[in-house]
Amino acid sequence: MSYNVNQALSLMIDWAIQKGYTRLSKKELLKSYEDIFHTSFSLEEAVSLSKEEAVEILVDFGFQKQCFHPNTVSERDAFEALLYDVIMSSKEEMRQRFVNHQPKESDLISLYQLSLDVNYIKEKRNQNNVSWDIQSPYGSMSLTINLAKPEKDPRDIKEAKDINIEGRPKCVLCKENEGNYWNARKNLRLIPLKLNEDTWYFQYSPYAYYPYHSIILHEDHIPMKMDRSVISALVDFVDQFPDFMIGSNAEIPIVGGSILNHLHFQGGKHIFPIENASILTSKTVLDVTYEKLYWPISTIKIQSKNKNAFVNAVMNVYHHWLHYRNEDLEIIPFTNANHQTITPVIRHHHGKYVAYIMLRNNRTSILYPEGIFHPHPHLFHIKKENIGLIEAMGLAILPGRLKEELMDLEKYIYQNGSLEKHLNKHVSWMKTFKNKEHIDLHAEVGYRFIEVLEDAGVFKQNSQGQVEFEKFFKSIIKTT
Repeated sequence: MSYNVNQALSLMIDWAIQKGYTRLSKKELLKSYEDIFHTSFSLEEAVSLSKEEAVEILVDFGFQKQCFHPNTVSERDAFEALLYDVIMSSKEEMRQRFVNHQPKESDLISLYQLSLDVNYIKEKRNQNNVSWDIQSPYGSMSLTINLAKPEKDPRDIKEAKDINIEGRPKCVLCKENEGNYWNARKNLRLIPLKLNEDTWYFQYSPYAYYPYHSIILHEDHIPMKMDRSVISALVDFVDQFPDFMIGSNAEIPIVGGSILNHLHFQGGKHIFPIENASILTSKTVLDVTYEKLYWPISTIKIQSKNKNAFVNAVMNVYHHWLHYRNEDLEIIPFTNANHQTITPVIRHHHGKYVAYIMLRNNRTSILYPEGIFHPHPHLFHIKKENIGLIEAMGLAILPGRLKEELMDLEKYIYQNGSLEKHLNKHVSWMKTFKNKEHIDLHAEVGYRFIEVLEDAGVFKQNSQGQVEFEKFFKSIIKTT
């Protein structure tokens, strides 16, 4: 059965009114769409047409009417976002809603449903991601082959510059992206927050790697940083939204996230593998419990019911690590720049503040120009991108190319297929399990990911590394 544009438009308008996403009348909405398409319409009912099918029809019609060009995924996304923007509350209306009160968790949940409904969160594409778990000495690890979002090269991240095009936001995180056509964010909506007396904005990630994967961005376009104000803002967030976790990527290249030129956090509702890690050493001092975890990326866990004591404890770990030096382990805090920082993740749990403080160092060497505590070159066939907070907590985000490559490797291994050129990068890896009778390639990828995290760990999982980690841990306790 074929449907015409009038039927698609009628369904779109009826859906928006039924959902309560617009205060405009059918006549006003129709006029807005006629202005976009430069065409007159007459509304017709289409009973069995779905909203998704209707949007597809309208986007195809938009291309026919030369509303956008070329007919690429990004251009189609931008035009689709424009179609949804017509039936959504404006960004000004969204701001006005929170002038006299802080948002509640129910507001964040409502925004999540809205973001799904208007396809800002690319749920259908995200469902194409391939996900699985493996068991390891550190406990369960989670892995996802990312088929929705392109992989970023660490060199591009380091060299990222502000966008200097008149009328455009300085980066993809700036609040000015809300309602912009050029980057497919016409259907983006932000909720303003007050954290540590600063203005921040809450939104959801289009490429959600876990439930309610959110981004909390600073009002101003300022670089990532790590200091007491950052930790206080994280704590303020979990005070207001106790069912969410929140964390900050490091502020320096290699060990940081993919965007360093705009201060932001990531949050959501998810239990990460690191939260089930075994405890090696535990010590309670006054109101604070310090724990050294058995985890490939060296991590100290802090718990306290006392907010001020908790923030002081996190900062105590941070300042100790900032100046810690151990040349035998290649841990050097300063050369021509600062090399050490932390990746903090904070949540509420059973009435306590809980922080996972991951110790990071971004120094490079002649042997490891991409980073001494970064995945080493023999692992680049699996993972080359920065190890940010999501992966540091045990959820691997792997490049989309791996889906096809693993399928081709299985053909090569089990069906005596040919070793195609694009598989050459995996040859050395395959030699490590060639004598196994049964090969589970997804499990083998998981074991490789553990090596990635171990490379990123500053105190290695050997006797020397763990002895020195224990000394560092005790030095923190002494100064508490």
